[in-house]
Amino acid sequence: MSSAQPTSSAARFLMPSVRDIIFIFLFWSVLAGPLSNRPLADPDIGWHIRTGEQILATHTLPRTDSFSAIMQGQPWYAWEWLYDVALGALDHACGLNGVVWLGAVLAASVFVLLLGELLRRGTGLLLAVVLMLLAEAAAMIHLFARPHIVSWLLTLLWFVALERWEGWERPDRPRWIFWFFPVSMVLWVNLHAGWLFGMVLLAIYAFAAWIESVRVANRDALAAIRTRNRARGMAAAWIAAAAATLVNPYGWRLHQHIVRYLGDRYLMNHINEFASPDFHGWAQRCYAVILLLVLMAFAGNRLSQDRRPLPLSQLLVALFATYAGFYASRNIPVSSMLLVLIVGPILWEDFTALAHKLGAWPWVRKGAARISEFTCRMTAQEMELRGHFWPAIAVVCAFAICLHGGWLGKRQLIHAQFDAKKVPAAAVSFLLNESAGKPSAEPVFSNDSWGGYLIYRMYPERKVVVDDRHDLYGSDRVRQLLTVMQVAPGWRSVLEQWQIRTALLAADSTLANLLRELPQEWRVAYEDKVAVVFEKR
Repeated sequence: MSSAQPTSSAARFLMPSVRDIIFIFLFWSVLAGPLSNRPLADPDIGWHIRTGEQILATHTLPRTDSFSAIMQGQPWYAWEWLYDVALGALDHACGLNGVVWLGAVLAASVFVLLLGELLRRGTGLLLAVVLMLLAEAAAMIHLFARPHIVSWLLTLLWFVALERWEGWERPDRPRWIFWFFPVSMVLWVNLHAGWLFGMVLLAIYAFAAWIESVRVANRDALAAIRTRNRARGMAAAWIAAAAATLVNPYGWRLHQHIVRYLGDRYLMNHINEFASPDFHGWAQRCYAVILLLVLMAFAGNRLSQDRRPLPLSQLLVALFATYAGFYASRNIPVSSMLLVLIVGPILWEDFTALAHKLGAWPWVRKGAARISEFTCRMTAQEMELRGHFWPAIAVVCAFAICLHGGWLGKRQLIHAQFDAKKVPAAAVSFLLNESAGKPSAEPVFSNDSWGGYLIYRMYPERKVVVDDRHDLYGSDRVRQLLTVMQVAPGWRSVLEQWQIRTALLAADSTLANLLRELPQEWRVAYEDKVAVVFEKR
């Protein structure tokens, strides 16, 4: 008996679980597989990397802008500075391979955490995997190696902690659960502005606990006291977490800046990732499928008489997540994850109930019974395997490969780079060669979506005119940028005001086609299928 126990423990530690296999598959898919084109698909990762390198080199946080010619010296809030430092260090050590490695680790961790929580909440393994894949497909719309991936992870962790807190029956809750929120908030507020999502979640659970205490006050005094204490504890945690948001380099001014940015209706209406989803895309369609499952689950829960009503907190979270996903496309990943966590147990309960449903066809009952029994055995076995040894080995080995330039022996396994078909790689190389040896090269005007890539490739040799840090430029300059790019009335005056002498434009853009028709004012210095470089005569 004593000799068998270590063997059993070793087996549980070394045997890979389904979660381990999925983690390794997702990790390598994002790092060097079919999803490897996603992490660097958004070029603005470039200025994040350069910001981190600047912080590491100067040992100070930026307070003013140094990347833009027209915003030089203007106040700038680098509110994601902590993640930027990590990117800067990884880029210095491994190049873009290290940047994508971090994004792959975070992305795989998020979805495996989602799968594990679905299982812990009572969702059968087969259905849990399907829901996780749906949420992952919906997240493809924003699966970039940017700081927001940390917000995905922290939002899930906050939801899990709040669910644990709400389900804690004993009056003496664990002390860590209160301090988890302010302590993690100190990190979150310096990593990404998605901490606002966490504050809303905590407020929802505190409000739901207070409503529940009022509702049961006349029926169960003990339950009322317990829920009232939970409401007070969550409210206190919210206050502590709110105070923790002030632990950032900019203090309360960061909050003021974020409010102004998110409250600027022009910016919110003209920034693509804040636009409402277009359901013609596959990621948006997966989100629509998740919403359909939510409706089905809630309808079945409402019609069932022998089932406990859905907790108010989960109903409010579902409403908030649905609204957030409809409000802005960038919210679809987090919204999808929260929604599948809520509906997963309900859908699985509905499926297992088919085995005993008297009105169902016999083959349906028999099939549901067999699938349920098989899945329950697999789920129980899955939850016993907690070693996660192989994912750790995969992550460490991948990092070692990244340190060697992505090479394993004579074969390059990892080669992260920006897609030369979507960014002006060759045109930027031309501009860098052109400015080589010049003491002061002209700034480069381009569309905002390429700005981060230009900063990554050209700074400090050449500055950009604009990039996609829209909170820095404000609505007035973004309006001027759109005036130029759309060739609206007044576009010439904006170019003159910004003293533009070098323009790097998409080859098929409206402005590029117009400047080709003005050879007496602009000459084509370089052109390929992606971009064209114009220089003022």
